Amino acid sequence: MTSILGRSLAFACCMALCAAPPTPPKTESIFPLGANPGAKFEAVIRGTALKGAYAIWFEQSGASANVISVDAEPGPAGAKRKPADLLRIEVHLDAAVQGSSRAFRVLTPGGVSNSLRIYLHSEPSLLEDGKPHDLPKQAQPLPNLPVAVQGKIAQVGEVDFYSFRAAAGEEFTFITTSSDALDPGVAIYKPGGSWFDPDRPTRLAFTDEPVSYPNLSTEAVLTYRFKDAGEYFVRVNGFWGHGGAGQEYVLRVIRGPAPKHEDEPGESRWTERKWTRGLSTDRMRDLSARALPSLAAAAKPIPTVDADAEPTAVPVEPPKIQLPSMVIGTIERPGDIDRVRFSVKEGDRIALEIETPEKTIPLLNPYLRVVDSEGVEAFTNVLSFINSNTNLSKQIHPKTQYTFPRGGDFTLEIRDITSAYGDARMKYRVLVRPQVPHLGEVKVQVDCLNLEAGKAQKVSIITDQEEGFDGYVIVSMEGLPEGVRVVPATEVDPDSPPQPPMGKRERFTTKSQKATLVLAPEASAPATRMPVMGRIYAQPVVKGELGTRFLVKEIPVMVVKAAS
Repeated sequence: MTSILGRSLAFACCMALCAAPPTPPKTESIFPLGANPGAKFEAVIRGTALKGAYAIWFEQSGASANVISVDAEPGPAGAKRKPADLLRIEVHLDAAVQGSSRAFRVLTPGGVSNSLRIYLHSEPSLLEDGKPHDLPKQAQPLPNLPVAVQGKIAQVGEVDFYSFRAAAGEEFTFITTSSDALDPGVAIYKPGGSWFDPDRPTRLAFTDEPVSYPNLSTEAVLTYRFKDAGEYFVRVNGFWGHGGAGQEYVLRVIRGPAPKHEDEPGESRWTERKWTRGLSTDRMRDLSARALPSLAAAAKPIPTVDADAEPTAVPVEPPKIQLPSMVIGTIERPGDIDRVRFSVKEGDRIALEIETPEKTIPLLNPYLRVVDSEGVEAFTNVLSFINSNTNLSKQIHPKTQYTFPRGGDFTLEIRDITSAYGDARMKYRVLVRPQVPHLGEVKVQVDCLNLEAGKAQKVSIITDQEEGFDGYVIVSMEGLPEGVRVVPATEVDPDSPPQPPMGKRERFTTKSQKATLVLAPEASAPATRMPVMGRIYAQPVVKGELGTRFLVKEIPVMVVKAAS
């Protein structure tokens, strides 16, 4: 009897230890995707492991939501893929809510989900009707403008047509924001027809997205001025005909030019190698602050030089600048080249940083070339390297470093690399400055943390050490749930395949280090019903002196218990 009882207890303990933790929730999309401040509406979240959802958690104030129900997504019988969960919620936005969006997460017994956003707009909201409108003659009317249409591309190859009226000379901007699954395109048509098809419209303009480049907005934005008064059509479709469940969009039709894109709340403010990052006259102070506060206190504002100012001397002499200087200008016409001169001593280490505040890659491709007094090229912002296909590739970069082997007078040339474009929006800001060793970007890839009680989980942190920074970086994490401790750890990096020759890569890239923190919840750590914001910090150390402690990222953390 004792033996049987012992075996039963051992089996029960084994089952408890082997019990699987609840599956963390994952969200894919929400419909409707946008709303007006002050709106109260029902929405449906599509995702997996959403059963048991008990709360919607917003990362910023001004929004709240209640869970209504969770159902399995209807689908054909015998489908190989497990049906997604459809979570129905009621959302309330404060009338005074500010910003471009509100991020939220779903809470379940499995923890906290990834983040989705509800986009805010001032235009009246209109739901796409349920009638087919994939032909111009079936177009859904937009009787009142401006408007924000909440729509879906629910099938592969689906297109949505909307009709509207424009006055002669009237300018409209069409902005399409979408879920991650949909890459929308926008086109403008006028009624036309042909001998073969009297219903075929004439396309006036099209855009997929203004720019396809990492870290830039992927909204499809199209501004068009209508020459004649009349009825027109706007079409929304998925790029390459994509479509399906969870592929929603908001089509905003507004009068006038496109508004300036706003960064989403919570985005990292410190970026080092991004074309559209802001370069201010306090850049030397900001860079120094990421090394030592004493260096930042001594930094002075950077003078600004207008490269477009027409010199009066004959022959024409480019303006002479002192380092550091902020050079501002515009590629006003095809083939336009702006020049400035500067002097250096042997061994001087400089950095060139470029900002393209309006048009940017690939519409404006800034090419920087530095030549000596004899016209011999010293360096450019072009990296040449052999790619994985053994072909020669070239890339332009928004930041370049260089050490002068000899002193003298040099000229910086600024142009578009194609020489085929130029207009009033091709503005640039080029910072020419001495190098400042400093802590660069700090990257944390984790979006949220669901910790199982009694089991450890790692967080990797990558620190960029810019321009020869050779100090230390202290990384830490605070604000964790009860019963969770954080400790440093080591790990072996996986073997990497040999890299092809990358040319003078040190001029265009930075050295990076990886730190690993292990979050170790005790077996007795209580489960958390609401997320706790864990805060990751980085702090540079230079020759034993502690620098400023920076908040790198806030991450929602929950402790979950294995199912019994």
